[in-house]
Amino acid sequence: MRFHTSYKVERVILSGFLLVILAGAFLLWLSNNFVYAKPLSPVDALFMATSAVCVTGLGVVDIATDFGLLSQIIMMGLIQIGGLGIMTGMMLISIAVGRRIGLRSRIFFLGGLGVDGVQGAITLFFTVIKYTLFFEGLGSAVMFAGFLLGGEDVLRAAYLAVFHSVSAFCNAGFSPCIGGLHDYKTTLIIPGTVMSLIVMGGLGFPVFAECANYVKCGKQHCLSVYAKLVLLITGGLLVVGTVLLMLSDWNAAFKDLPAWAKVWNALFASVTARTAGFETVPSGALSGLGQAIMIVLMIIGASPASTGGGVKTTTFGVLAVSVWSELHMRGEPTFLNRGISERTERRALSVIAIYLFTILAGSMLLTLIEDMPFSAIIFEVASALGTVGLTVGITTELSTAGKLVITLLMFWGRVGLYSFISTLVTTDGDSGIHYPSTHIPIG
Repeated sequence: MRFHTSYKVERVILSGFLLVILAGAFLLWLSNNFVYAKPLSPVDALFMATSAVCVTGLGVVDIATDFGLLSQIIMMGLIQIGGLGIMTGMMLISIAVGRRIGLRSRIFFLGGLGVDGVQGAITLFFTVIKYTLFFEGLGSAVMFAGFLLGGEDVLRAAYLAVFHSVSAFCNAGFSPCIGGLHDYKTTLIIPGTVMSLIVMGGLGFPVFAECANYVKCGKQHCLSVYAKLVLLITGGLLVVGTVLLMLSDWNAAFKDLPAWAKVWNALFASVTARTAGFETVPSGALSGLGQAIMIVLMIIGASPASTGGGVKTTTFGVLAVSVWSELHMRGEPTFLNRGISERTERRALSVIAIYLFTILAGSMLLTLIEDMPFSAIIFEVASALGTVGLTVGITTELSTAGKLVITLLMFWGRVGLYSFISTLVTTDGDSGIHYPSTHIPIG
């Protein structure tokens, strides 16, 4: 087993995402320029393909008005591939052509979902495919009715339903509707279905499987501590985010809405900030405090082995538990009567430190390149790195250099900053040498 190191797995995943992005950019460039005669520069094609494969949702062009139908379908395919993961797609192709799934393929598949080990790969693979088809199919059916009620004809309603279902479940945030979902801010079916798909896609496939077994088997199958932590943090963030956004923008971004719609749209904003990128109310209309709340939610993001990005709910949860335990002077951080290892603590701290440093570095670089307000830039950087797709309106105004910076941030955010940096540094491992401890004052 030693000959398949995590370093090699991460390099393969990195290469896979890069190849799909380049192929997608080429197809978008060909389609828009030669099929529809709508000019699309190579840089813009690369940006849009990266945003789709990295399930971000940022766009330097409006896919509703600047992309033809074929280009939109290519985008939907890239979103689906990016949401499920490159290695999931490779496994699907192998099974479709009747090839045996070897040890290497299983390691790559699990590594692509951020899961260690090799056991349970085939079971998890079919779980991914099964739940994806179920939720996207169900979401398409419900939204088909919603778009019909909204006045769309049958074919258009069917297309919009499928596209939004794939985009929402994969936490992408792209919409082929002019103005996105702004016209649906006082409706229930479309925003409600989109929110449900975002949450389902962001929970993580292993948690899906556990919850399904729990519902099926009851108390005979208890949820793991990992699943309970994901559900607790996800629910807590949705509630806290909604309340904070209501307080910050009740008389600001939501001021022209009836009371029930203010609560509804605050909930939608809280959900979509967790790496989805859809909008019913423009992010640029939010107050300064509202935008700051959205940045925090974007940084935290979704859960491991999901279609979303961010530092992940479990990373935030481990850090919160560690801080709570330290404040109570406990020898070991615990959650639900289970200890959290020192290695897990260090990894969580490393991920958050690298993430925050990257946001700061990216914001400073863009500030040097672009003549734009720093508040707008840091929102854009957090959105790109968290693969969210929300913007205060500066994406289309970026220079070529700025577009390339955001493209790189989206790529880093999707493949995982920790995984990306792991491909650049040498793994030393434990040398077995233990040095005397020293005391360093903290705080």
